[in-house]
Amino acid sequence: MSQRSLRLMNRRAKLGFLWVILSSAIFVVSIGLVYSFVFQIEIASFLPYIACGYITWSLIASNLMSAPSVFTTYRGYISQRNLPLTVYVTSSAYDKLIVFLTQSLVIVTTCFIFSTGFSISFLILPVSLLLIFVTSIGVSLILGVMAVRYRDLGQVISSSILIIFLLTPIIWKPEFAAGRRAMIIDVNPFYHFIHIVRGPIIYHEVPVMSLIVAAVISLFSIIIGSILMAVYRHRIVYWL
Repeated sequence: MSQRSLRLMNRRAKLGFLWVILSSAIFVVSIGLVYSFVFQIEIASFLPYIACGYITWSLIASNLMSAPSVFTTYRGYISQRNLPLTVYVTSSAYDKLIVFLTQSLVIVTTCFIFSTGFSISFLILPVSLLLIFVTSIGVSLILGVMAVRYRDLGQVISSSILIIFLLTPIIWKPEFAAGRRAMIIDVNPFYHFIHIVRGPIIYHEVPVMSLIVAAVISLFSIIIGSILMAVYRHRIVYWL
């Protein structure tokens, strides 16, 4: 199912899956050059920073955008096959993870070009990706069930993506929000999920606090999602 979804994403595209890498690379280089010039930031440190932030954000945003429609997307499978509904949610999250791993070539390339170096903190990255993956499943369960009943939820999520992107230090650094404005970062869960990937790569540190926040959110989302599925799983087929 996942392989079929990935093939459909690039059907009739001459460059195929290569577009996934090219589109990310073009955005990272363009924004990196412009912002480094405007804010007078050294490109050698800023471009890898944006690459890590944007690629990780793409993973999070794609999961968030697809969560409300996760069951309607697989409506045909759900109506014809007696499979657990969690299979479709996990398949969707897996697709997004594969795309992220492909796009991560942009991160590797920028870090290699600008010699950001390696450290033992890289060993925490599988844990970071696992937390994002599990949270994606939990959030998809929650939003998927709610959106099947209340279809307007998908529009709300779509409208919120740009606002979240601008409020999260993805293409700007946390130092820009000094003083009281730092609260924008501290209470922003999306920052913590990005930082658990970007911290080990860019700052060569294990972001303990962000890992704790991500773990709590991951556990909470899975629990709430499981409860909703237990209560409403028999009704989802009829709501579709």
